[in-house]
Amino acid sequence: MLNSLKSNSFKKSFFAISSYLFVGTLPLFLSINTIALWVFVASSLFYLDFKERKQRLWKRRFYLIPFLLLFLLFVISVFISTDTKEAIKDLTRVLTLLILPLIILSHKKEDFNIKNIYYALGAGLLLGMIICWVFVIISITTNATPIRQAPYFFEWIYSNWNLVKPLGVHPNYFALLIILFIVAILKSDELKFVRNNKVKMVLLLIPFTLFLFELSSRIAFISFVVVLVLSAFQKRSLKKGVLIGMFLIVAILLSLKFDYLGNKFSGLMNGSGNIKIERFQRWDYILKEFKKEDRSFLGVGSGDTEAIYNSAYIEGHFKTALVENYNAHNQFLEFYISNGVVGLMCFVWILLFFAIKTKLKGEALTFYVIIVLLSFIESFFSRAQGVFIFSFFMSFFLLMYNDKLIKNE
Repeated sequence: MLNSLKSNSFKKSFFAISSYLFVGTLPLFLSINTIALWVFVASSLFYLDFKERKQRLWKRRFYLIPFLLLFLLFVISVFISTDTKEAIKDLTRVLTLLILPLIILSHKKEDFNIKNIYYALGAGLLLGMIICWVFVIISITTNATPIRQAPYFFEWIYSNWNLVKPLGVHPNYFALLIILFIVAILKSDELKFVRNNKVKMVLLLIPFTLFLFELSSRIAFISFVVVLVLSAFQKRSLKKGVLIGMFLIVAILLSLKFDYLGNKFSGLMNGSGNIKIERFQRWDYILKEFKKEDRSFLGVGSGDTEAIYNSAYIEGHFKTALVENYNAHNQFLEFYISNGVVGLMCFVWILLFFAIKTKLKGEALTFYVIIVLLSFIESFFSRAQGVFIFSFFMSFFLLMYNDKLIKNE
């Protein structure tokens, strides 16, 4: 019994299963995903001996620099923040910026089955969708007038935040993970066999597409269109061009049914062509408040950003943002306020590093588009789930799509 536990085949299987468990729980409850994270870490430590891990990480040390830089920005924040308690809390939250890359980049590419990784992601998304739909159905059937309540299945009351409330996840994160999965089905070489049966592929994509519309995430739809357009240019594919056109037509038609999604897009600008989104005005006030500090080079530290935001919200009369303690909702701006020009340039360099090293091959393109666009409307490092997603897929795709990293070994 003990010998079988020490066998390489058992260690390999344990590591594989734990990686699927971690990816599969990314769209689900944070507490479960956190447990899965530590099981994944433990399985890796059990699988590889210290000497082998050390040698491989030393050869790949250049690829750990982006993650180390990001982590150091939060370390610096501890020393430059007035509110060190909050800065330490932020530092604790981003520990996976070091842990996950150190684990993933210490493995061989062959240690990961990319096809099963996508299966696990799809299974986790599907389970999350079922949980949310069950709560919606219970809400409808237990209503005093269920027949009258049923049509609201497609309305705002069961969309966006209200839809994923049972999971406690951010709707944008869930939507973007759906996009990552759908695009993998549509263009991944590892899942090419799925596309061979068009009927099964369509049946597989229907529930994910329906849930995507229910989530009403503008950034997810924009990301999907951008990925398809760039993929079409990459391959010079007429089929992808037609697919883009079909998706846009379907999106427009469905947005008429999902009025919340349609209203979100139509509410982007007023009749004069001016942007109506409140966060744009919030960003302007945040920058004005930050300039008063005269600390543009190194920033105020992550511990003191909330004070800047609150002052801006008071000055601009953003009551909801003040009461709800909104962050900047912009990762570029978040790094600029917390770590100044240094932090902003580091983050931009890291995004460019990923693009150059992976050459945006395969699903690295999808992930890159998602992260760049998400950075304009979310401060995803302010949430543990955002850090998990970034750390895992950034290091995972660097391993999968960086030929030079593999050839040098």
